[in-house]
Amino acid sequence: MNLLVLNSGSGSHKCSLFRVGKTLPDQPMEPIWKAVIMATDPGSTSQELSLTVEGEGRKKERKTLQADLSSRKQVEYLLKRLQDDQSSILKDTGKIDIVGHRVVHGGVEYDKAVIVDAQVEAVINRLAAFAPLHNPINLEGIQVAREIFGSAIPQIAVFDTSFHRTLSEAAATYPGPYAWLEKGIRRYGFHGTSFRWASGQASRLLKRENDPELRLIICHLGGGCSLAATIGGKSVDTTMGFTPMDGIAMCTRSGALDPGILLFLMRENLGVEALEKTLDRDSGLQGLSGLPGDTRILLPEASKGNQRAKLAMDVFIHRLQAGMGQMMASLDGCPDAIVFTDAIGEDEPLVRSRACEPFKFIGVEVDSEKNASSPMDTDISIPKTHVRVLIVKSREDWQIARECHELCQSKL
Repeated sequence: MNLLVLNSGSGSHKCSLFRVGKTLPDQPMEPIWKAVIMATDPGSTSQELSLTVEGEGRKKERKTLQADLSSRKQVEYLLKRLQDDQSSILKDTGKIDIVGHRVVHGGVEYDKAVIVDAQVEAVINRLAAFAPLHNPINLEGIQVAREIFGSAIPQIAVFDTSFHRTLSEAAATYPGPYAWLEKGIRRYGFHGTSFRWASGQASRLLKRENDPELRLIICHLGGGCSLAATIGGKSVDTTMGFTPMDGIAMCTRSGALDPGILLFLMRENLGVEALEKTLDRDSGLQGLSGLPGDTRILLPEASKGNQRAKLAMDVFIHRLQAGMGQMMASLDGCPDAIVFTDAIGEDEPLVRSRACEPFKFIGVEVDSEKNASSPMDTDISIPKTHVRVLIVKSREDWQIARECHELCQSKL
């Protein structure tokens, strides 16, 4: 089976093509073809396509695209490039059989992957009001894939929110009027695909697969950042809420704020669209530092004495530590491990070490040498600590492929 995974986000578009059989290995397979469009440089508006074809003896190809290429055009470019390469990649195996999509918001309607039909598309479109930077782009990916590959190819939606459907009513409910809950205003949580893979991989690394008592705090730290507390692989709490704006500070998003600030700004005649842009695009690390909200830039700047960069990183770490404490309280016991994943979580030793510092009293302590080398899928804590610290490489593409494969085996 040739299974294509399309992950269309607010800041990048990623394609991964997998050739899979009837059963899948526990460890991730590498795609036979993958491509990504993202900013050429951190904070840049120009775009670059990075194309990798594996197993075919090709070198990585890099190509710069026009800066004003729309999101839809970017997806079209990726899928048409795949079409151009299809005959040499797939050879005797023929065409693409399934297209799987990451969809950010599935509301309360979906607790697992589903085959896309008109009703599913209508729900994704309706929930765009809850995730305006993501769901419209996810829906464009579905539409473009149908146009290019034809309507006969099944498409599957894998929802970020589905992982957090196990939250208790108390954890999911905001303390506003009950009418809010009746309108669907509740904590949904996001980054579920990443959390699902990280929790499973952590259980394998700890040799505690299928352990219903395994307690984890998972830190997904990338362009968007959120934490999750899991028991036995099920989400019991998370920092993001009704929208992906909630929770800890992020690269360009504010995270949680005193709602009185928003009322104050509205009284100062800041309109809804301007307020949304401020919270989503002009806050967090970028807003505080005045630089691109990228730790690869900010950490060196802070070390050189840039006070705004230092403040931005200090706020980021403070909010991260507070979020970890919040997740710890929801575990009803000491965590067995703290897991770091995604770009910042995988690549920034200083973020990991500083994040863990306040928790030495419960036995959290990283090995400085291991931590400095940022090894993937490895325990970086010192021997005989009570709480392990793990780095897990994010494999959202493979997790989406796994969920699509499972659905195909049962439905198609």
